[in-house]
Parts: sequence; C-alpha cells; structure tokens
Amino acid sequence: MLSNKIACFLALVLPLIAVAVADPDTRVTIHEEERFCLLLPPNPGEDIADSLEESVSYCTSRTPQARYAKDMPSGFIKTYHYAQASDLSYSQVTGTIDPAAFSLSTSDSGGMASRELPSGARCLGYRYFIQFVEPDAGVFCIRCCHHESDCPTDQADKGCPNVISGDYT
Repeated sequence: MLSNKIACFLALVLPLIAVAVADPDTRVTIHEEERFCLLLPPNPGEDIADSLEESVSYCTSRTPQARYAKDMPSGFIKTYHYAQASDLSYSQVTGTIDPAAFSLSTSDSGGMASRELPSGARCLGYRYFIQFVEPDAGVFCIRCCHHESDCPTDQADKGCPNVISGDYT
C-alpha cells in the first residue's frame, strides 16, 4: 500500500520538477532594457532553424539568472527597443541585428524559439516566451509572457513584425 502511494506521488511530482528546472544553457531573460538574452546556434555560422534544438543562450551582459549563457557576439545587436505591457503581462525586446557579426547567412530566414523548442527553454520569471531571429530581414524579437495568448507560438511562419509589434529600427 505504501509503495503505491509513493509511486502515485512520484508520478505526480516528477513531471512538475522537470518543468520547473530549465536547462541552464537555454534560459533566456529580459532582465531590464539593456540586459537580455537570446537563443542562438551553439556555433557561429550555423543555420538558425536547423540548430533550434541545440540553441544556447547568449546575453548582452552577464546576468546571474543565466549564468551559463555565452556573451552576445560583439556587434550582433545593432539596435534594441524594450517595451512592457501596462499590466506587466509581458516584456519584450525588438530590434535589428548584423548577421555578419555571428557569421550568419543573409539568406537564412531564421526560426522561432519558444518553451517547446529547444527542449527545456524558459524565460525566467515568465511562463511563456516566443523569440524570432531573422538574419535575412536583419531583425530579432523576444517576448516573455505570463499568458499564452500574449506569446502566439502558432504563428511561427509570420515572423517578428507580424507576431510581436514593436520598433524594428
């Protein structure tokens, strides 16, 4: 009888623990206007979409919440614009990138990362996130959300400006 209770307990708790523990290499954060992280290929020059499952976190500056993150390549982020919903339901950063700073092909149409891909990815302090990096358009965007409706992952084919409104100048 006791072993059945333990088995039931473990069956309920273990999945919750797995969800709560993000892979330290795939933690992203929007800590403040100038300190944020993006998921990028583990090595310069790799295709964004082809390497989504292996993506790792790169941050604009050291952040304790993503201590295993790599440094954002110098010159990769050209412009960035921070915004937050008035009800604090989401925070986002939108802007432009220089694909050459990370040896990305300007014919790479990019891809979307979220809590589903890469496996274990999380935006710290939020339940959901959506991110696009689009080398061919020279733009990026990331939004971390408390509500799934603010992070529409069902629109992966539409890209940054169509999914996350913001400043891309």
